[in-house]
Amino acid sequence: MKEENKGSDHLIRNLERISPENSIFNYKSGKKAFLSLGQGNDREWLRSLLPNTRIILEPRIIGSSIGLQYIDGKLNKAINENSEDITKSMKSLKNIPKSLPIKKRIEIKGVLYANKNTSDKNNKTEFIEIQNFTTQLKRLRFCAFQIYHCNINHFQSLQELKKLNFEIPQTQFTNFISDIEIYLQCWKEGKLFKSYPTSGIVMKINSRKLQKYLGENNLSLHWAYAIK
Repeated sequence: MKEENKGSDHLIRNLERISPENSIFNYKSGKKAFLSLGQGNDREWLRSLLPNTRIILEPRIIGSSIGLQYIDGKLNKAINENSEDITKSMKSLKNIPKSLPIKKRIEIKGVLYANKNTSDKNNKTEFIEIQNFTTQLKRLRFCAFQIYHCNINHFQSLQELKKLNFEIPQTQFTNFISDIEIYLQCWKEGKLFKSYPTSGIVMKINSRKLQKYLGENNLSLHWAYAIK
């Protein structure tokens, strides 16, 4: 256990204390627990950034947003985007760790998606809701992409999740806004993020400091946008 904790020291040091009012698990069922990606003109958003701003590109995976909460190292609760308790079903999923070598409370966001590629880029619905997934567990996977209340940059967060045995999304980095159109074209041609059912690409600011500066509102993040 000491060896396991040693590998997680960097994450543990950077986890903030989660107050009840800030927890994504503090919402009543029926209210959306997760903020949406940035709203508005994504090109204008890109132009507002400094030229050397590091951006991470991830697949926008078609599936259901899921939140996981671990307390004292054990998977305590899982919710969907409507704050419905789906803990029992998620504990049955093979690629979700049932325990972590971390005693602090940690909350993680990811997406539950069908392993078989069923994406439809012409589908107006950006995310499909996976219904009755208790009967489809063999087809479903969980991909983690965010640690809440953590003071490390986005790439480091993904690496910490990987160390904890979570599946994480494929990523691409760029410091050049002009490159984003190239990546987008590669996605449209099926050359990028082809391992997943996708409805586009998500652009995220890597710097945690800049994420905090850009902030969020009651509906959406100001540091992550989707394009397609």
